[in-house]
Amino acid sequence: MHIRTVSLTIVTVAALTAGCSSDSEPAAETAAATEAPVETEAADAPATDASDGPSIQIEGFAFSSLDPVAPGTEISVENLDGALHTLTADDGSFNTEGLAGGASTTIVAPSAPGDYTFVCNIHPSMTGTLTVSG
Repeated sequence: MHIRTVSLTIVTVAALTAGCSSDSEPAAETAAATEAPVETEAADAPATDASDGPSIQIEGFAFSSLDPVAPGTEISVENLDGALHTLTADDGSFNTEGLAGGASTTIVAPSAPGDYTFVCNIHPSMTGTLTVSG
């Protein structure tokens, strides 16, 4: 009986460990991602091409930098990670909602010049700044 209990415990721990490990996402971020319900981009949403203009890439749980843009500029946002992310202005002026890994969308720069800080609502350690020039 003791051997069967130990074997069952080992199998259970192994199964739980296998389901929880990931090299691509920090453990604290994993917990946050499972707790926050976020909409994903619709499958029929048009994809954008980053070569057509300014873009922000999400990769390695970080946002790429972007040179200042003019007011009203359309900016491509590409999620190159496997995890779901958002790009959300602290003041609410732009928001990608949930952007699945491999997906892309666009945001529009605010009409007033200034620095607009943003965050991934799922992974709050991911931050950036969009500068709108006058």
